[in-house]
Amino acid sequence: MTSNLFEGGNVFKKVEGGEVTPLTQRIATVDVQPTIDWINATFGFKFVDEDMLGTTGKKTKEDGTFEENSSGDLDLNVDVRQLPKEEIIAKLTAWCQKQGIDDLEIMNKGRTFTQGWVANAGLQIHFKTPIRGDVKNGFVQTDFMLTDNPNLQRGAKRGGTEHYTGADRAILLSSLARGRGYKFSPTKGIVDPNNGDNVVADDWDEIAKILLGPSAKEADTHTVESMFAKLKSDPDYEELIAPWKETMAKAGKEVPESTHGVSGYKTFTKEIARVAERSSIRAGLMIAEQRKDEGILGGIGKALQKGASAVKGGYAVGRGGSQSMSKMGKAYKGAGGPKTTIGQVAGIGTGIKGLIFGKDAKGNTVKVDPKNPKKDVKVLVKRGSRTEEVPFGKVNAYLKKDWQVIAVNESNKPLGTALKKKLKDEGGAAGFDPLKAVAKKMDVNLTPAMLKGMPGIRLHRDGDYILEASRIDHAEDLAYLQGSQGAIRALQSLRNMAKGGQGNVTLKWDGSPAVVFGRNENGEFVFTDKSGFVKSKGVGRTTSPDALKQELLMRSKGINKDDPKRIAFADSMAQAFGVFEKAVPKNYRGYFKGDLLYYNTPPVIEKNFVFKPQLVEYAVDVASDLGKKIAKSSAGVVVHRMVDPDGSEHPLKDLEIFEGDQLLVVPPVTIEQPAQVPNEELDRLAQIIKKDSADLDSLLDVNKLAQMKMKNFPDIIYKYMNSKVDTGLDNLGRDFTKWLNTRKDISGVKQQKIIEYIKQNMNAWTSLFEVITGIMKAKDSIIADLDKNPNAVKAKTDGKEGGEGYVLAHPEGDIKLVNRAVFTAANRAVQR
Repeated sequence: MTSNLFEGGNVFKKVEGGEVTPLTQRIATVDVQPTIDWINATFGFKFVDEDMLGTTGKKTKEDGTFEENSSGDLDLNVDVRQLPKEEIIAKLTAWCQKQGIDDLEIMNKGRTFTQGWVANAGLQIHFKTPIRGDVKNGFVQTDFMLTDNPNLQRGAKRGGTEHYTGADRAILLSSLARGRGYKFSPTKGIVDPNNGDNVVADDWDEIAKILLGPSAKEADTHTVESMFAKLKSDPDYEELIAPWKETMAKAGKEVPESTHGVSGYKTFTKEIARVAERSSIRAGLMIAEQRKDEGILGGIGKALQKGASAVKGGYAVGRGGSQSMSKMGKAYKGAGGPKTTIGQVAGIGTGIKGLIFGKDAKGNTVKVDPKNPKKDVKVLVKRGSRTEEVPFGKVNAYLKKDWQVIAVNESNKPLGTALKKKLKDEGGAAGFDPLKAVAKKMDVNLTPAMLKGMPGIRLHRDGDYILEASRIDHAEDLAYLQGSQGAIRALQSLRNMAKGGQGNVTLKWDGSPAVVFGRNENGEFVFTDKSGFVKSKGVGRTTSPDALKQELLMRSKGINKDDPKRIAFADSMAQAFGVFEKAVPKNYRGYFKGDLLYYNTPPVIEKNFVFKPQLVEYAVDVASDLGKKIAKSSAGVVVHRMVDPDGSEHPLKDLEIFEGDQLLVVPPVTIEQPAQVPNEELDRLAQIIKKDSADLDSLLDVNKLAQMKMKNFPDIIYKYMNSKVDTGLDNLGRDFTKWLNTRKDISGVKQQKIIEYIKQNMNAWTSLFEVITGIMKAKDSIIADLDKNPNAVKAKTDGKEGGEGYVLAHPEGDIKLVNRAVFTAANRAVQR
């Protein structure tokens, strides 16, 4: 069974016996406007021409085929600030009800029901729309594309031209962004991947300047052709378009010639004349590489008179196939070419001239003699917006490509290690910006690109660097992470669980290992574990079962390659490779992050499928909906995040993306029944928070803590809480001083400062831990009650009822409900 969400018009379908019958069709261009007029009149919407995204209503080709005069669906730009998602669903649902459609048949329900009229797909709402408002004409799929930045989305979803599609344009935008050291996100704009995906620009004029150059404007980004016209003189042209060019070549599409977008004989000769006037040997080399016909020089004539000898010299070297810098230098010098900012070939061939000046890790000015460099010297080089740290011996290779030296680091540790240490020293409390925190203490020109290669730039409370979004917090931890407001949010969230049926409480799966799978920009399937995915330069992103097996066996220099358990693990992952590959459509680009639940169809024990991916043993009723899906599958995974080609991440909203039944991407197991909530205890805690909120917030005030150089105070509390899991969760807060005195990672001076601070705020400290303890007890009581209720999925940890716990969805950040005394303690006790 195939489900393709990328061309549109495939959300609504009838599935019988493996046969798929689409319920929507392409819409003729002449029918587009009348259909949108009907939508506006029926639902009170106000969509105009500029709200039609991509090629919607724009495909017209005289004497063309129906494909060339129709659209696969109607893509409409929706500003959720004016038209909220809930309002759209409500209006569509009300219309369906007026047509006499049964309530159970209005909404699609994932794979289980695809014959509805409305589908909620996260940032999109799909509607099975009568063409021209008449069901006799058939139906087209209307996609309401939700955004809070309609101008950004309008530009991101532009259609294509005769030669390049809108998808080709999107790939080029992504390629250019990466070449500039950023990522392009169709929902955010230009983001910085090395600074938590912070938005750098979400206005198309600014995006144009970043991707195409300082003189570029929004109009220059409209098509592939207009972008190439603007890029033609960029010195980084080849590097910027390389990923896009490779993708186009594999798709069998022609790409613009590499002469910086130059086309036509006259334009070409003018371009050669321009570069020839600078007497640059690079001009000759470029011609030799890009124009293999010897006769091209004869036709240029007077245009090459000025500086022609230099170009011819370079051309001869290039045609000879030599890449030797010394030969290039001699040819350049022999042709009479002067040294220019572009063509200092002779100097580059013999090494860096003179001394390099920069600053060391302490900020002191240093000078390095290239003839006698220290072994541990690292040099910071920059080109455009990209910055990299390289060993001194490799600087020449970068200077040949017009990089500039901007700093020198003489410390005996790699710059990355020094930065990492500084990050740990500064801590990672909420709102912590590692770049700002370290910039004044480290090398000049500190940029996000300098953090490339590190596991991440956000320091989590337990000391781990993470690339993905923030981890989900325990309910009780909100009290010291967010103060009184966090504590109130935790209480209210627990109280709401008594209502049940809200759809916001789901089972938290304990899967292992963490896996990443999907297709790269070239369409190659990638399957690996989390550690392999984040390896530098993508070397761990394996594209075959054998490569995956080798990657897993050779970890830590192959120290465990002969271990039978390691071999069995590598074999199982390699076996699962094909199952995962079949599930991801060939035209999909991007990745999925998740946790593996089983490699093979689990055995049936007492009418339950039983599997134990890590600590928790799960039993799923074979007669349940989930059990029936497990029966058809060969492997199971729970997916937490989607990773778009531009690197942006978001939750998985639609399981219809995956093909076939062999891989079961486990749907969220929602807990519908109400929980027994200890309201009296929650009321008591609410009174404490209300009475002492000012003291609590003063104790945890970020600005005050920063002034006292104690900004990581909440992180120290987090470490203390985790240590209590190991030693017992009683006496919370009272033995903090005793624990603090055992910490070798906190200086004696800082320990004493923390102790004095707590003494000065003893009322707040006492209240804080009374609230934390109370929330934990209330939460554990709720978890125990939910574990007892009959569900299709039963879980046991160490033979006791209960699994990892539950996740409570919340607009201000999800909250995890985990019994720390049971699951967390067992998890921390495992030797890994």
